[in-house]
Amino acid sequence: MAELLEVTDVLVVNEHEALTVAEIFGAHVGDDYLKAGADIARSFGVTCIVTAGSRGAFAIAPDGSQVHASARPITPVDTTGAGDTFVGVLANGLAEGLEIESAMERACAAASLSCLTAGAQAGMPAREALERHLAQA
Repeated sequence: MAELLEVTDVLVVNEHEALTVAEIFGAHVGDDYLKAGADIARSFGVTCIVTAGSRGAFAIAPDGSQVHASARPITPVDTTGAGDTFVGVLANGLAEGLEIESAMERACAAASLSCLTAGAQAGMPAREALERHLAQA
């Protein structure tokens, strides 16, 4: 796993995965997923994005600086696929040249939208639905 992380620019993990990865590499962070993300970022020179459900997402750079994107307040129907939606929209935003904070905000909005419909793929919003949702905010 270390070899993969050393050639990774951006790593996206949920809070539980962050704790597990940090533990695998010997970090003692307790249940602090932000410390875990910071340890991963520093140790491997990656930007570690930790998704945290209703708390949004946090990007932690190797120098320890952080960016936070809030989740939209919703009453979820089904959270299945929210992480996949987040990663897909984040990757698309970064590929289109967005700064990480803007890409994360779009990804959090899309992940929130995905929770309003049952099913992983069925919940993934089309770009047009995401654009309408962002325009309403």
